[in-house]
Amino acid sequence: MKLFAVVLLLAALAACGGGKKSASSTTSSTAVQSTVAAGAEKSTTGGGTGSSAPVDSTTPAPAQPLNAFRSPSDNIGCSLYAGQSARCDIHEHTWTPPPKPADCPLDWGFGLQVASTGQGSFICAGDTAFDPASPILGYGQRAREGSFVCASEQAGITCTNGDNNHGFFLSRDNYRVF
Repeated sequence: MKLFAVVLLLAALAACGGGKKSASSTTSSTAVQSTVAAGAEKSTTGGGTGSSAPVDSTTPAPAQPLNAFRSPSDNIGCSLYAGQSARCDIHEHTWTPPPKPADCPLDWGFGLQVASTGQGSFICAGDTAFDPASPILGYGQRAREGSFVCASEQAGITCTNGDNNHGFFLSRDNYRVF
């Protein structure tokens, strides 16, 4: 009787698929990375509209080693420097940057950075991180250089220092430092 029960159980398991994975049960490795998962919250601080970006809870795409890229809209250009910082500059935006500090003799209000220590911040610079020869980082893709990761989304670019989870979010309509 026990043998009959075991055979019946094995037959039932075999009918359920025998442990094989179906195509619908696998997870894509190129899923979209949301700005939340990249470290950004959905509100702005110090500027912007306070609007929220869509949230996607899927598995993030693997980060590719890349030290410079442009957004698909070609409005944002970023550079990552291992062990030092991640920086993005923007051409067109609708938000107003904070007032230019008195100790900034160069250009202000066009770029954000996150360094190896501290929160994200505006940068005072006479150069640009925007290089028209840099590759496009497609929506849902991530770039990594050392502990710095930048995620490209339709909502904007989020760059985070993985060592301390500080960074920034930058888009045409808003920005946020954290």
